[in-house]
Amino acid sequence: MERGDQGEPLPRLHLHAVNADDLEVLSAALVSTTVKRADLAFQKARRRLAFVGNRFRWEDERLDGMGGSRIRAGVQINDVIRVRAQGMAALDGDAVLELLSITQKPLDAPAAELTLNFAGGITMLLDVDCIDVLMDDMGRPWYTPNQPDHGLDDPEQHNSES
Repeated sequence: MERGDQGEPLPRLHLHAVNADDLEVLSAALVSTTVKRADLAFQKARRRLAFVGNRFRWEDERLDGMGGSRIRAGVQINDVIRVRAQGMAALDGDAVLELLSITQKPLDAPAAELTLNFAGGITMLLDVDCIDVLMDDMGRPWYTPNQPDHGLDDPEQHNSES
């Protein structure tokens, strides 16, 4: 198991979001998680969307701009009434998506519309009876030499008016 600066094991995250504030924290932990298209599963009878992906561990204090670590993470979104997707129809099952955020828009309380925002403008919209999202790290983390870069620090990536 990996060790932190003090020699103690880095903890696995186990998060449960039940409101907008919780969802912000959970979403931040999932930034840059990669998931195969085929690994996104909506279980209509159980009213659940679930997936397993490779989560980049932003909380790893040893990030040096040159790499970091990833860990398998399972995500379960409960009480899903309806799912809509934009930009996924043309993707095959092996296509790898990068999750950028999970946001929410309140509907008639406690209902909400959750949006899973992926790189490339791909989105999934979920109508839920209430916010109930679980995330659990699984297995052992591994080193990756590639730290996610969304081009936010590169002015060439942005169109700005002068």
